[in-house]
Amino acid sequence: MKVNLKRNWHTKLLYSYFPIFLLTISILIFLSFLIVNELSRNETQKADMISTRYIVDTLERSLGDIELRLLEDIGANKTYSRFLEAGQGQLSSQFIYDAASGLGRMLDQQDMIQSIYLYRMSDSQILTPRGMMRLEDFQDRAYIEQALKDRENLGWNLPREYKERSFDVSSQVISMNKWLPLPWGGEGLLVITIRMYAVERQIDNMTNEKLSVLQVRDKSDNLIYTAHQMDPSAGEILNRVSADKLGLVFESGIQSGQLYSWVSLVSYVWIGIGLLTIVGAVAGLVYITRRNTRPIQLIMNRIQALQPRAEEDEVAPSVKDELALIDRALEHLIAQTVDYEKQHHENLLIHRRQLLVDLMEGERMDSFRQRLRHLQPLEERFMEPKSVAVLIAEMNGDDLSTNQNILKIALMNVVEELAQNETQFGGWAEWFGNRRLIVVIASDEKEGLDRELLMDLAKQMHMWIAEHFRLRFTFGIGRTVSGWEEITRSYASADAGLQHRLTLGKDAIVLSEQLPDRIELQSYKYLQMLADFVREFRLTGDGWRTQLDQMFVAFSEDQITDNDIRMLLQALIQMLSREFGELSERLQSQFAEEILTRLRSDIQQVETLEGIQEILQEWLKEVYRNYVSVNETKSHRAMINELRIYIEEHFDDPDLSLKHLSDRFQISGKYASYLFKEEFEMKFVDFLVKLRVEKACRLLSASDMAVQDIALQVGYANAISFGRVFKRIMGVTPGDYRKQSGKQGEQ
Repeated sequence: MKVNLKRNWHTKLLYSYFPIFLLTISILIFLSFLIVNELSRNETQKADMISTRYIVDTLERSLGDIELRLLEDIGANKTYSRFLEAGQGQLSSQFIYDAASGLGRMLDQQDMIQSIYLYRMSDSQILTPRGMMRLEDFQDRAYIEQALKDRENLGWNLPREYKERSFDVSSQVISMNKWLPLPWGGEGLLVITIRMYAVERQIDNMTNEKLSVLQVRDKSDNLIYTAHQMDPSAGEILNRVSADKLGLVFESGIQSGQLYSWVSLVSYVWIGIGLLTIVGAVAGLVYITRRNTRPIQLIMNRIQALQPRAEEDEVAPSVKDELALIDRALEHLIAQTVDYEKQHHENLLIHRRQLLVDLMEGERMDSFRQRLRHLQPLEERFMEPKSVAVLIAEMNGDDLSTNQNILKIALMNVVEELAQNETQFGGWAEWFGNRRLIVVIASDEKEGLDRELLMDLAKQMHMWIAEHFRLRFTFGIGRTVSGWEEITRSYASADAGLQHRLTLGKDAIVLSEQLPDRIELQSYKYLQMLADFVREFRLTGDGWRTQLDQMFVAFSEDQITDNDIRMLLQALIQMLSREFGELSERLQSQFAEEILTRLRSDIQQVETLEGIQEILQEWLKEVYRNYVSVNETKSHRAMINELRIYIEEHFDDPDLSLKHLSDRFQISGKYASYLFKEEFEMKFVDFLVKLRVEKACRLLSASDMAVQDIALQVGYANAISFGRVFKRIMGVTPGDYRKQSGKQGEQ
């Protein structure tokens, strides 16, 4: 029977898709506009930041070059050193003329410099390119007086008005001063002034008046200068860059109307592309829906042909929607298929697992071969193997949960495929519980299961699972037997091997032939070892560490089972708890049930004997430290004496501090400070400085070592901090102290 679709099917399909299509396209166009807009703003801000940083770096570099060149010229010319050292009336007019001319030449070499002058502290005389004058006649004396008050201010100052003489026209400058002679100063002051006009012109040359806005402000946010004398409100500020050397803040941005002009053009292009896309998509949608009508008609015809005629006559008049009919038919078919496959798969897995369980336990062997043929867990040629061996893969750590069936099936498939990659092997894997994966390896050759091949196969399985599933297993390889009837022996030997994982499980694999001939625990031997260990621990010597190493060596040599090892370690912990657990509050906390429970859990989860020894040793070290501290509590006076001796021996260590002492002597910083005030009637810092300065005085008087070397030798990182501390204590600089000591020696 042929089903005629309604004539409006094509229209209905179009109406179903079209609203979603239009909404999606509209959102994409709008998001594209927003993204382009935001990207443009971010890139503009980045470009403006780079430009502003370049301007700031250029200004700082220009002023730094001027400062460095002038300082080199002043320092290299002995004329200015003589000027600073001389008193009033000691220099000739020719000398003053030459010195002033030298300043004039420096002034002519730098276009940005407004003036250079030297101030001599001994008689308040000022040397300028015009000559000498007294401080009271100098129009810039306010700046000099401020510099004398604030000696630490050696950087560039904010713009100010400057003139030398009363009849000069004032101009805006920025200034900086340096104390001479370098580096300590004390005889005079060098003042350099830069024309603000030159700075402004340099800023204007580096900015585009048609695009950029740049404002210069001081740290208090007061406006100092706007590039090209533009209106500050003419643009949007995007970035702020601080010029720390100049004490200024540069604000920059883009003029209004310039930021998004090109963005609009790009947006119009996107809108045009979007409209063209919509037109093309509509045409494609119409074509696709028209073409899809024919397959739907064919599907409907097939569904109707498969239905019984009585059901067809009943359903045909009531079916208003062809897709609903198709959906109902497919849903019914899929449900039946899924139910059947699920049931079949579950039954197959259950029967295969039960078959392997019976095989390992040696039960129901009369019907074993018939069930084996029916379930087909192995290839046909391995159904009657000439040699067979059992591998048991046991998880390290927590078991897999019952809801992780997919992971279990994946592991089974991986193990079987790895075994079948070896052409002479057949592999069959099943889970026993949530922890053990049993793998049967079969060969159709009598000598096919070589032990080396089995070892390599187990290593491949272990590495593959660890790499891809992040799970770790220990593999026990059972003995190779000649057929299904003897496979229980192989399973038993593999299971026994896993009981010796800690001592035999090298590389997470245990071979059954590695098992010891005698497996009974030598209780007396190990109990004596435990008693010897506790005795050595009580004597507070290092013998307990040797005893612990010997105990773990014995574990490995005797190849005792994992359960016996953990039982002996539990007995050791109990003996230590009875012996030391009540001696102090700290030891009580070490033997608290919560700590011991966590320790047992860590020991239980570790996979190697070395790992168990490491965990136990870390815990024993902490117990030993607390036990020793109980036996060796130091008196108050002894602690003070040790502190004093330690500081006198290590005062030249730059890292010596209260925190260092508290870590070294296991006391708090506050307690160490208290001990100093009580015993020496001074703070720790003062005591330390006193020792360092005393040694520095001896070195300055008795040696020719450089001040920098002396600073390092007495515990200071550099000569500047050393000189500051030395002058505060002794009242003079290290150099002056050395001179005074030299004069006293000559007298």
